[in-house]
Amino acid sequence: MTVEGTKTWKDGNATDRPATIKIDLLQNGNVVDTKEVTAENGWKYTFTNLESYDASGVAYTYTVK
Repeated sequence: MTVEGTKTWKDGNATDRPATIKIDLLQNGNVVDTKEVTAENGWKYTFTNLESYDASGVAYTYTVK
């Protein structure tokens, strides 16, 4: 499974944006990975090779923060 996205800014293209931000990937509410994104990479992030189900066959829920 892959989770990918792009940080969308709602600031009118302000010049005071940070140089980098960190995106946390949460699996069932717990942080399992973090990516650093920048304007240079288009504020895009990708988390790959994620497990879809736990050992009991219950699907994981992934969110980003």
